[in-house]
Amino acid sequence: MSDLTLLLAVLAVLLSLARASGSAAARLGQPAVIGEIACGLLVGVAMDTGPELPGRVGTTLDALAQLGLTLFLFCVGARLAPSMTERRVRAALVPALGAIVVPVVLGALLALWLARRHAPAGVTPFVLFAAAAMAVTAFPVLARILAERDMLDDAGGQRALSAAAITDAAAWTALAFVAASLHEGIRLWSLALTVALLVALCRLARPWFGRLAARLPRQTTVAILVSLACAGAATTELAGLHSAVGAFLTGVAVGRSAHRIEPATLVAPVGALLVPLYFVLVGRRVDLGGLDLLLVAETAAVIAVAVAGKCGGPTSAPASPGNRPTRPRSSPP
Repeated sequence: MSDLTLLLAVLAVLLSLARASGSAAARLGQPAVIGEIACGLLVGVAMDTGPELPGRVGTTLDALAQLGLTLFLFCVGARLAPSMTERRVRAALVPALGAIVVPVVLGALLALWLARRHAPAGVTPFVLFAAAAMAVTAFPVLARILAERDMLDDAGGQRALSAAAITDAAAWTALAFVAASLHEGIRLWSLALTVALLVALCRLARPWFGRLAARLPRQTTVAILVSLACAGAATTELAGLHSAVGAFLTGVAVGRSAHRIEPATLVAPVGALLVPLYFVLVGRRVDLGGLDLLLVAETAAVIAVAVAGKCGGPTSAPASPGNRPTRPRSSPP
């Protein structure tokens, strides 16, 4: 069987399983993404007992899944862009700060306990890495759940997604610097690349791009939007950040300048088709074969600390002016 035949067959099976498992989870009242990740876990167990996929087939599947995630988050950013005013971004800063500080502190304390078994490179780098990792939000999962629940246009959903974007940008930056310092020192060029990307996004958010896109044929506009989404994701990935951050920020920039052509509507079908594949492959990568009783206990502790940090961090932060509920004025007697 040729690699192309095998790739198409595997793609057909995985997309069908992703849709079926997502629908089953939705019928149980859970987000579809939970079913897709669980499907990936089962697929991983099944593939571990069977023949391995050829390397080129696995690489192509990963590329298609990453393309789906990139286009999905690009569309989310473009859809949110018109409503992401300066006031709403400021309102998201306070919960974002709580979602960073509390998980970092709890993660550092947990890492000191885990370092006895899991810190071959030294306690300090391990603690720094674990603390930064605890601050990371599952941004793609959150975006997928909000989109499925039709909460992307809700003020609370927009604030949550904005806070998650700020949190992930800060956490992935910290992770990139910690990882770089362990291996090859701090890479100044990656910082310069990030600054260059932000400058480019500011230019892209200007009205000139919207006017240009409005004059182009539909097919050309779609090609440009997909190229911009991939370029933004590739830039942040090269800089040591997650590609999801670049895709989302590029969507925000494009959405602010070209909202009249509805970039999210133009690109959304491809992203919606392929993004379930990403979550199935995420579940497939989880290795359950090396679990022992102690590792299960440590994993449970990590999950408990992560949930406590993410639930307690944003809610324990003081309310900013944009978040404070307004009291109704009492009418005069």
